Amino acid sequence: MGLLYNHLATLVCAVFASVLTLLWPMFVDYSEVFDIVFLYAVPIMWFLTIVCFVAQRSADYMHGNHKPSKKPSKKPSKKLSQKIVYTADGKISE
Repeated sequence: MGLLYNHLATLVCAVFASVLTLLWPMFVDYSEVFDIVFLYAVPIMWFLTIVCFVAQRSADYMHGNHKPSKKPSKKPSKKLSQKIVYTADGKISE
């Protein structure tokens, strides 16, 4: 797992979406064009942030980089000390 648990794209999108959200009330009174631009840009950026987050979580899970669960493993704790050998007719060799 890399920088910021590989959520750098999510962080960049979230920061940009936050800045757009904070700037929207300041620029709304200047022109109607700004209102239209922000009306399109802000929801799209928040949607892109959510998509980046879900995609990275999915990639982490599929590649085995997720946090292990607290459930006990069902694997046997001891390995077999004796190797079982079968003969050609399917019987166990001694």
